[in-house]
Amino acid sequence: MNDTRKPDYLAVARLGSARGLEGGLRLISYSGEFSHIARAGEILVGGPLGLEDASPMKVLHVLEGGWGASIVFEDYETPEKARRLVGRELFLPRGQACPRKPGEYYVADLVGMVATVEGLHAGVVAAVVEGGADDLLEVRLDRGGAALVPFRKEFVGQVDEEKGELEIVSPWILE
Repeated sequence: MNDTRKPDYLAVARLGSARGLEGGLRLISYSGEFSHIARAGEILVGGPLGLEDASPMKVLHVLEGGWGASIVFEDYETPEKARRLVGRELFLPRGQACPRKPGEYYVADLVGMVATVEGLHAGVVAAVVEGGADDLLEVRLDRGGAALVPFRKEFVGQVDEEKGELEIVSPWILE
């Protein structure tokens, strides 16, 4: 049986380059939404090991514009200090993450799912990789090796979060 425990915290954004004179950092939201981050007040900022060595930081404000969004943290109100955080990920408790729409999934919930073909165990999703047009599921195959499967309806059918399984509808993609 697949372990379907879901992570308590989800990666919601990454910090980009410094912006402006008050310590703003470009905010790259994984969902494309920013309001859940702005409402957080305090957010975990990942260290070099990601969530393992994350530290809580107070959000002073999130500024949105036609150029995107930026975020300023307490004690990092200069560009020089803010640059120390570039490239780090932001984590929120699952309940504060951007709500999902029907047919959407948190990447963290896809990792570890069993990939099935015609009801038979074929492998396990080891990672989700950003692709050009679509995310790619890295499936570690039971027979050895791995395959990258575009997360599209032509290749992935039913996703059963309760069972921790997803269906591969085009088995040739695993060859």
